[in-house]
Amino acid sequence: MENFKPATPPAWKRFFGNPLIQLSLLVVVAGGVGVSLYQKGQQNLERRVSYLRSTVQINPTSNEPVQPIAEAQDLAEAPTTDQASQAPQADGADGVVTAYKVNPPAATAATPTAAALVDDKNKERSLAKTGAPHLVVYYAEVSRGSLNGLFAASRSTGQFMNFNDYSAGIVPSIRRSLSAPQTKILHKEDRALDNSKTLQWSYGLKDRRDPSVEIGLTTFFELSEMDNNNLRGNLEIQRTWREPTSSGAMEIQRKSFPAIFEIGGETGFFMSGVLPPQSNLENDDELTAIDVFKILRSPQFRTGDSELVIFVEFEKGN
Repeated sequence: MENFKPATPPAWKRFFGNPLIQLSLLVVVAGGVGVSLYQKGQQNLERRVSYLRSTVQINPTSNEPVQPIAEAQDLAEAPTTDQASQAPQADGADGVVTAYKVNPPAATAATPTAAALVDDKNKERSLAKTGAPHLVVYYAEVSRGSLNGLFAASRSTGQFMNFNDYSAGIVPSIRRSLSAPQTKILHKEDRALDNSKTLQWSYGLKDRRDPSVEIGLTTFFELSEMDNNNLRGNLEIQRTWREPTSSGAMEIQRKSFPAIFEIGGETGFFMSGVLPPQSNLENDDELTAIDVFKILRSPQFRTGDSELVIFVEFEKGN
């Protein structure tokens, strides 16, 4: 009995019975599942954005100069903000969105004045905000370091997209991102969501060389689905800007930056890379008088050390 030795277990039992081997296998399996879920989320997001680009609500990116529209009376009046110019209107027949400001017809004795109409709209918006859910959009200057951190946080959600000229994704904690030390809020746009599924507003001014063209940014939002806690929608930022062409000439060009998102609770949405560091305009001082475009005065923005970031937040209301 003293010389008895138990039989040595087979090699495979010794291998799989090792706690370190078991832990390593567990880590590998968990990592594989995580990567698979992340890739699936990215593929789903890419399909959704591709579908969004194919619809008439979202305008395809165009490098062609903006052409004037002959029949201005076909355009409907769009909502405005205190600093926003009148927003462009969409033509559902061909999916083209014009970028022109249309002056309303002169008021008659039986028609309310433009000022009265704007005042009524502001009152309706104020009343709607008291209990209705609303969309809150922030235009902010974010330092390059904070933006890289924002990208990393968004990648962790599996809902981050990096396109050729802009990026977009989900923000895990929208309030933390907005209150970060290197985030400077330039303008806040607050819109009620109770009466309509589409919203649009514009910030810009007329081009001094061609007053029929309005330089600036237009924001389009289309509501897809909303409940007590979550909001799903399509967002498009359309930029009309004076930019260099392939020949080196400076021409007015219109570009579109579409995205699709679903947010709720602590999560929000962001988009970056939609604004060049220079306006290339003669009346640059007039443009930078608008809150959103004050970033053009920032030395950090001009050198690429910061970017204009658009944050989207959903507030449920009462």
